[in-house]
Amino acid sequence: TALLASGDEKYLPAVREQAKLLSQYDQSSGVRTWNYGFVNIFLGEYVLATGDRTYVDQGLKRITKMAVDGQSVVGSYGHGFIDEKTGRLGGYGMMNSPGLLLTYSMVLARRAGLDIPNLDNAINKSTSFLEFYVGKGAIPYGDHNPWIETHDDNGKCGLAAVLFDHQGNASATEFFSRMSVADHGPRRDEGHTGNYFNMTWAMPGVVRSGSHASGAWIEEFGWYYDLARRWDGTFVYQGAPEPRPQSYNNWESTGAYLLGYAYPLKKTYLTGRKRSAAPAVNRATAESLLDDGRGWTNKDRTSYYDSLTVRQLLRRLSSWSPTVRERSAMALGRRKDDVITKLIRMLNAPDLYTKYGACQALKMQRGRGTAAVPALLRTFRSNDLWLRILAGEAIAGIGEPAKPAVSKMLARYIRSDPKNDPRNMEQRYLSFALFNRRGGLIGRSLEGVDRKLLIKAVRLGLKNEDGRARGSLGSVYNNLTFDEIKPLLPDIYQAIIEPAPSGIMFSAEIRMSGLELFAKNRINEGIEMLVDYSRNQRGHASEHRIVKIMEMLKTYGAHGKRVIDKLEAVAYYFENEEKDFPRRLSLGKAKLVRETIKEIKASTDKPKLIYLQNKR
Repeated sequence: TALLASGDEKYLPAVREQAKLLSQYDQSSGVRTWNYGFVNIFLGEYVLATGDRTYVDQGLKRITKMAVDGQSVVGSYGHGFIDEKTGRLGGYGMMNSPGLLLTYSMVLARRAGLDIPNLDNAINKSTSFLEFYVGKGAIPYGDHNPWIETHDDNGKCGLAAVLFDHQGNASATEFFSRMSVADHGPRRDEGHTGNYFNMTWAMPGVVRSGSHASGAWIEEFGWYYDLARRWDGTFVYQGAPEPRPQSYNNWESTGAYLLGYAYPLKKTYLTGRKRSAAPAVNRATAESLLDDGRGWTNKDRTSYYDSLTVRQLLRRLSSWSPTVRERSAMALGRRKDDVITKLIRMLNAPDLYTKYGACQALKMQRGRGTAAVPALLRTFRSNDLWLRILAGEAIAGIGEPAKPAVSKMLARYIRSDPKNDPRNMEQRYLSFALFNRRGGLIGRSLEGVDRKLLIKAVRLGLKNEDGRARGSLGSVYNNLTFDEIKPLLPDIYQAIIEPAPSGIMFSAEIRMSGLELFAKNRINEGIEMLVDYSRNQRGHASEHRIVKIMEMLKTYGAHGKRVIDKLEAVAYYFENEEKDFPRRLSLGKAKLVRETIKEIKASTDKPKLIYLQNKR
């Protein structure tokens, strides 16, 4: 891609040969989405730069169709594409790094004129999901909260700037490019399993803010590039300066570095073929963006902000940067200064950034923010989705003194706005604010909570797209009597057998909570559900969950004899068929299942069972 971006015809034969080879690229297992994403970007850029479709058209169509068909229902990708049987992602679930790659490759394919069914729909789903993070933080690892600890996370802001620039989305390009500019120094030199991607997408993101931004950024961090360049002009992967696991040791990184340097040539869309959708910043703004990234290292996260005055910290709460606002809010939270009156006043500011910052700071004030609850409830009625979410988090952060706000939060919880909040993100964040066992306003006690409103809220929350949001509702199972929870049993049943389409990493929590409830109350249908889940649960940490599952199954006593054959099949599966899981752990699970079979066969206990009615 770097040779293509040079525009030099002498490299064209080599580039053409590579395009021909990569158009035939095929990978049946492993981290398929990562590799297919990079390959498809190159093929798309090649067609658009040269007009030559002779060798690559079929490859570009094939991989693009894989991306369209392999996308999850929420527009995401994992290490691999969706499982054809379940329609869901496997492994860790959503990973935005390969998702961004594949989305950009689909956008290139569309520009290249490919006619693939559902291509536009797939692009729109992915970009709609990613666009949620504009103004809120860096694009995170997966379907998680915006990343605001630092200004970028493994280069995803830079790649997002490239994607949205290509689509002409000015506000998204501007935000993610500015986040890229603000990320430099020690933080840019870090990253998950190494800093390869943090460095690969750094300059492509920075340059979208114009020459003053790229010039100032290189003056700040260019020393790294100088030291990374070898005597012959090539670049090799540097890694972090400390000994730690690095997945990219000795990788050839010349092309990755040259992508940034090739931007002035403007020969590919990745390297500026079209004018940036974001407005170019002036020198003063560029310097200000760089300053936003200072004062934080992984080894010293607090001393710089702790050295600022209260006035300086309050001023920084109005920053465009969610990271600067968060660092300032945390610093104010560590102090004993009384700033509540000032923060309440900031909730009435004319600009959203100041209101956002005030909410972030009030959350960190904890119980000291009690006087701000009425003002936060007024803010909670805002037309701005993110401001309502931050106000809800601030109310939850205040804790016990804010419990009178629960009814209003539940009333908001049961509302939906498909047009402006198609994924029901507000409900997701309110799930955490209300129901989390740790930090949720009613996660430990439901005393005084309107039961009708609560039941309606839980019924809707169990259908939320996010597995983690659903998981927070497990606290309700423990805090209601069985008679109170009976109306929810069909919904709990459905939440067990049908996992959330996203948040796969956390999807087991609500399913296990439901199974525990069924086993505790000897609900008949729980027997088959426990056996089915023992095999069909997500592999990660299943060696721990299987222990609890077998213990729950044994509480049914002799009733479990009706599933002996199924348990035998589960044990056989662990012994002979389970893939992508450590062999010793699979055998350990099989042994546990066979021990459970022996206990059930020997059991004579037959506790009274409760049968579900009107399952749905």
